[in-house]
Formats: sequence, C-alpha cells, structure tokens
Amino acid sequence: MPERAVHRRSPTWLSRAPIAAALLGLALAALGANGRGCEPAAKDSRPVLLYSADNQGVIAACGCPSNPSGGFAKRQGLIESFRRTRPGVLVVDAGNFFPDYKFPVKVKYLAKGLARGAWDAIGLGDQEFLLGPQALEDLRRDYGLPLICANVRREGGDLVVPAHVVREIGGARVGIFAVIADEAVGWPPREWRQGLTVEPPVEAARREVKALEGCDLIVALSHQGLPESRDLAAKVPGIDVVVCGAARELLRVPEKVGQTLVVSTGESGRVLGALSVDRREGGKPRLAGEMIELSARVPEAPWAMDLYWQYVKESKDAPPPDWGLTAIPARFETAEACKECHALEYAHWQTTRHARAYASIKRARRHEDPECLLCHTMGLGREGGFTSMAKTPGLGRVTCQACHVVAADHHEKKIKPEPEIYISSRFCMSCHGPVQSPDFDYFVYKPRIVHKKDGGARK
Repeated sequence: MPERAVHRRSPTWLSRAPIAAALLGLALAALGANGRGCEPAAKDSRPVLLYSADNQGVIAACGCPSNPSGGFAKRQGLIESFRRTRPGVLVVDAGNFFPDYKFPVKVKYLAKGLARGAWDAIGLGDQEFLLGPQALEDLRRDYGLPLICANVRREGGDLVVPAHVVREIGGARVGIFAVIADEAVGWPPREWRQGLTVEPPVEAARREVKALEGCDLIVALSHQGLPESRDLAAKVPGIDVVVCGAARELLRVPEKVGQTLVVSTGESGRVLGALSVDRREGGKPRLAGEMIELSARVPEAPWAMDLYWQYVKESKDAPPPDWGLTAIPARFETAEACKECHALEYAHWQTTRHARAYASIKRARRHEDPECLLCHTMGLGREGGFTSMAKTPGLGRVTCQACHVVAADHHEKKIKPEPEIYISSRFCMSCHGPVQSPDFDYFVYKPRIVHKKDGGARK
C-alpha cells in the first residue's frame, strides 16, 4: 500500500467535520442586527477596538467564485473604513495570523502588510511559534511588529517577545497582553516547545493584570479554546475583554463571564469583531460589540492587493512551500493512466470541474499563486508532481489521485481499493475548506463526483 496521510494539505481547521463549516456559515448568515458584510455606514463619535484571529496566512481572499471571504486585504480594507469614520481605532489579533507551513516569502509579505497597516498588538499563536524564536525576533526588529506573549520563555528565562503593550484610544489607556495554551492544540498537534518553557496562562494573566492595573481597559489575547478562555476570564479578575484566538466557535454576541467580556471571531479569519468604547465619568468604559463578515461585499485595501501581486510575482520563482501532511501516491500520474482500466469513470470525470481546475484559476489570474496551484493541480512541490503546464500538462487538473491515492499499477500489486475509496469530507475539505470555499457543502457536491459502477454520476 502506498504511503499516505489523511489529507492533501493539513491546515489547523482541516480535520474538523464539514458540519463545523456549515454551522459557521449559518452563524455568519445570522449575524445580529449590527452584523454587516460591508464597511461602516456612517461616522460614529465612539472609538473602537477591532479584533481578529486565525487569518491562516491568507493575504488575499481566494479568487474562487463562491463568496471569497477573509484574508488580510479585506480585513485591512475594513479597518481603514473604521479609521475614516471613528475618532480612534485599535487593532489587535489573537494569533495564527501567519501560515501553518514554512514559506519565508509569504511571511515576509504578511509582515510588510502588518507593518504598513499599523496594527497595535499581535498575540502569538502556534503558527507564529512554528517560525521559531529567532524568526519572531527578526520580524520584530525588521518590521517593528508589536508581537506579544506573556507566558513563553527561552531556556534562560527571558520572554520570547514582550508580554504586553499599552495603547491609547479616545483618551483611555488600554493595556493589551497575550497568552497561549500550555499544551499543544490542533490535529495533528504541532509541537514547537523544544527549548521553551510555557507558563500556565492563568498565572501569567494574573501577573499581567497587576502590571497593567493603571490602565482604563485591560484586554487579554487568549490563544486557547473557548472553554479555556472562559476559564481565564473567570479566574483572573481585572480583565475587561478576553479575545479568544483558537476557537472554532463564533460568538455572535459577546459573553459575560463575571465582569469580563469574552469574544471570538471563530475559525478561518472570516470575521472582524468591533467593540465600541463609550467612556463614562468616574467608571469603566462601556463596550458595545458587533461582528462583520469579511465577505465578497467587503472591498480589499488597494495597497494590500498590490502587496499580494508582488508576493505572487516573487513566490512563483521561489522553492515551493513545505505544505506539511499530504496524501502521497507511489507516483503522480495523469487521469489518462487510469483510463486504461476505468474508461467510464474517466468519461464521467471529464464532465466535472476537477478536469478543468487549472483553467479556472487562469481565468481568475491566480495561476501563478502556489496556494491556488496546490489545489488546482496535482503534486505541486512533490517529486514527480506538477511543475508547469508546458512540462506537466496532464497534472494541471484535479485528477483521480486526488481522491484515490493509488497508482495505475494497483491491480498488479493486489491493492484493492475499498468501495468509494477515500471519498470523505476530510479529503474534500483539504481544498474546499472555509477559507477557499466558504459556501461549499460536502453533502451537495460529493454526489457530483462519485461514480456509479457503470461510470455514470450518482443521482
């Protein structure tokens, strides 16, 4: 049996059931009275705290036609809309802004974007720590990024990055600190702790609240799940807002835990949260929350899209990214190799969009973006995989091996695929995930590609 992993690509959200993506879509569709998919409609005299998480290394939303959502360019476009309509804006992120695979070119352009966007605080997530402590220090030095984390230390005891920052908004001093879970998260867990010590988040948070006690507001960027973030709010008095940075759940309305608001934008960076700050004489400022979907209705910041195209131009000549876990057949082959024994299935495959996958990204002008090529071709960056349409045109499609991870000699080797081999939500969502295909419905689309015994499509 050829070596294979569970999926073609393994971002942190990949192993979650398709129902999670469906629920996220329903939650976004049901955003409350203040929920919007466009820029702020009118000026507002209140300053605002904008928060996000789980950008997943996306500079620009996927060019696919189904409601392209999320990404830095849309987020920055919305941030700049708030800056035009509000007297003061703070922007924070609770982690996993950078990609979950090693690709220095993309990290560089994301860092350039954050620097020009003048974000106020960026809490570190697992994906940032996968870059390594030295790379994080380089990002702080070279781009002036406000990276913070209060509970991860080097062997000598020093923090990897500063614990907190203090900013001002509308005359109020806002202290912002960040913590990360003290155990590995995700599936499979991505371990980055070698040579580092991770203090329990609650202990670090108590210390930070004391250090920031002179501030009018204290904000915790909690790169943990929602239960752990709620626990942080319950156990550490003095925090005004906990921004949850590693939760699947989208909190449409902020939760109150004691005197603390807990907020979460959910997975895949498709939402920007906003807390308007209303100052009161002699008391804590009041906070009013809303959630805004970064949908197709939100325009990208033009300069951020310019940055994206610069990234594409440079990345096409760079070594392919290390994608991490991938389903690896014994060798990559064209669909025509399978046609020899499976002519009817081949004929049906030709009627699907998988057979024209490269053409679709060329129409969208994304055919030089390595992440688009990853899902619209076969084996990019792998030995024997796609290199270019001039050299490997037969792999410039989503071929049989995307779902059936065997080579054409599987019969001779007595490798008998199980019925409907490997057709599962986990395989499909490795490309049709909530970032690339936010409107994808596994149960609707699966019947379009599954063959009958006679090779026809299932009804």
